[in-house]
Amino acid sequence: MPDVLFHVPTRVIFGLDTVNRIAQVVAELGERAFLVTEAILYEGKVISRVQELLDKKGVPHIVFDEVVPNATSKTVDEGVALARGSHTGVVIGLGGVRTLSIAKSIAMTAGSPEGDMDDYLSGVQPQHPPLAYIALPTTCRDPFLLTDEYLVSDARDRSARIGRAQKGITKVVIVDPKLSLTLPAKYTATTILDTLLACIEGYLSNRANFLSDTCFTRAIELAAPLAREGSQNVDDLRMRSNASAAGLLAALGLTTSKLGIGSALAYAVNARFLAPKSWVSTILLPYVLEFSINVRGDRIANIARLLGEDVSDAAPVEAPQRAIEAVRRLVATLNLPSRLREFDIGLDEMIEVAGTARSFDMMNYLPRVVSTEDIYEMIKAAY
Repeated sequence: MPDVLFHVPTRVIFGLDTVNRIAQVVAELGERAFLVTEAILYEGKVISRVQELLDKKGVPHIVFDEVVPNATSKTVDEGVALARGSHTGVVIGLGGVRTLSIAKSIAMTAGSPEGDMDDYLSGVQPQHPPLAYIALPTTCRDPFLLTDEYLVSDARDRSARIGRAQKGITKVVIVDPKLSLTLPAKYTATTILDTLLACIEGYLSNRANFLSDTCFTRAIELAAPLAREGSQNVDDLRMRSNASAAGLLAALGLTTSKLGIGSALAYAVNARFLAPKSWVSTILLPYVLEFSINVRGDRIANIARLLGEDVSDAAPVEAPQRAIEAVRRLVATLNLPSRLREFDIGLDEMIEVAGTARSFDMMNYLPRVVSTEDIYEMIKAAY
């Protein structure tokens, strides 16, 4: 078992209506707030709710709502210019994984009078203190929530990049399950399955340890039955709360373990072709289990149990297969895409995707060694 290095300085506030604390938290960290969000959240009045809470406490703020589905590092630079000009002290990220990463990147960069994302995506590490950053997730998952990492699409070539900000950049995370009510049924289901993928990959990683195992196994137990509920009972706050709890446990587990090949591919496909990341993850989930079955059969058998499968009568070789079958059945019942070709992506275009995925640090902790050719073989199998 690898050494466990565990340090999470971020304050986490979890529960229904915890968004009501946002103004108090901002006031503790600075005088002006810079709210980074996505315009679609106006529809559910989520943005206006946060603005109202800040206004009531007299907290000056600017809203930067330019995070669109195809947002790149250029969006970060635009936000940085505005944040620097407004002399803000606190950055708030309100939205999904992409928005939170862009907000974290703005906080990382705007504390300096110069520099842009091209520098950091080229390998330069920030040498200056960041602005205080607060995360307000509106989906149940963000694997980077409790780490200093961020995910950004490089505007120069539309490749996915995972970088590292200053230590302790995220001061507070507020997880209010009510904020996820704006997410449509299909996306709710796929974000839960995306959480399941993150937990399975972290559990199968060479970086897995007793602490991460505790988080991931409980999160898998929570997430598996919720995926179907997420597409049916969209207004069920119990379901939303459990999904958010699973996502938080996944994020906590990933402070000491790592994502894997499925997540790497999903990030690369999303950045290059704009296919929804959670939908791509759903397609790849059974293939991730197949990829590891010969070296992590015992753990995959346990995953089958966590998914609710009875493996008491199964032979050691058969038990892991039941986990794969359970995942395939779940995806089938949700009537979700089951092949990458359904996104109208040419197989020849996937060669670069394989190379991008291989470049991620997480690929160094897979349960077995993998080459770019191996990754392309998985792509072909899922195509």
